Amino acid sequence: MSKPERVGLAVLTAGAALGFIVGGGPAGLVFASVSLIIGLVLVVASKAQGTGPRDARHSAEQETRILVLLKDIHARPQRRGKFQEIRDPNEPDLDFEVFVNCWLVSETDIPLRISEGPQLTLRTSDGSTTVGEQISADLENWRLGNLVVDEWDNDTVRTAQERILELNTTEPLECGVPREGWLHFRVRNVSPSEFRTAVIELSVKGSLCCTHVGIASCPRHLPGRIWPFVASSVSAWSSRRFFGSDKPQV
Repeated sequence: MSKPERVGLAVLTAGAALGFIVGGGPAGLVFASVSLIIGLVLVVASKAQGTGPRDARHSAEQETRILVLLKDIHARPQRRGKFQEIRDPNEPDLDFEVFVNCWLVSETDIPLRISEGPQLTLRTSDGSTTVGEQISADLENWRLGNLVVDEWDNDTVRTAQERILELNTTEPLECGVPREGWLHFRVRNVSPSEFRTAVIELSVKGSLCCTHVGIASCPRHLPGRIWPFVASSVSAWSSRRFFGSDKPQV
């Protein structure tokens, strides 16, 4: 309870008590009326101060929430635009094409737009921070691969390609309606060991100016099972090119 509110309540109480003591004459009625008016003004003023812009923003922050869940992360190392095999886990100055399968759901009663982001951040054990560069509207050029055994020859392993759909960040999020999709980022100058051990965060900012963060606890595939899509050579891609080694890795 604020100080003006306490004073107002004290004035109301004192006015009622003194009015009762003085009696029901004109003097008592006037004194009680003045005390009532002053006390009510102080109480109303105190309540009005609690409904200012700052408290409104605080209330919005308390009521606004977007759950951000990272479900799967695939990364492919490259240097100067060419994919690289990982020979040394501490090899520096690699760039990574990072693909994140994520899930968003709003717990806000009103439709909520994403005003900024998504942003991918890596925080390594030495305290450094790396922010990924988002690559938008290019997932038609990539495919998620799975190894499948030929139904006629169990010794033959082929790759099956699946389309990956980009997360829709333009339409408002409706309360309780989950939205799933993929995001593509490019992360520069990180070693494979740093990528495996870093704290990976995905953040979005809603239209009510609140930032919502999800921390990755999902599998990190390095090298990942996403590679460039070339329609004319779907059946020709071998497991060696896909995984970057002679032995398939899952």
